[in-house]
Amino acid sequence: MKPRAVRRHKHLQLDQAKLTRAKSVLGAKTETEAIERALALVVEEHTLDQPLKRAKGRMQLRRVFR
Repeated sequence: MKPRAVRRHKHLQLDQAKLTRAKSVLGAKTETEAIERALALVVEEHTLDQPLKRAKGRMQLRRVFR
């Protein structure tokens, strides 16, 4: 079971052009949604990268398709 998310108000100074671009790229309807999605992507990528970093140099890849 996931812990309940605590929502807090944050006052940030962000680059509006980047925020607008992120909103467009992520298909978000609001700036808050764009930030939430971007944060989720960063956390997910970190979670996926950790096992790969631990296995670095211990795995051997082989060509499956020619």
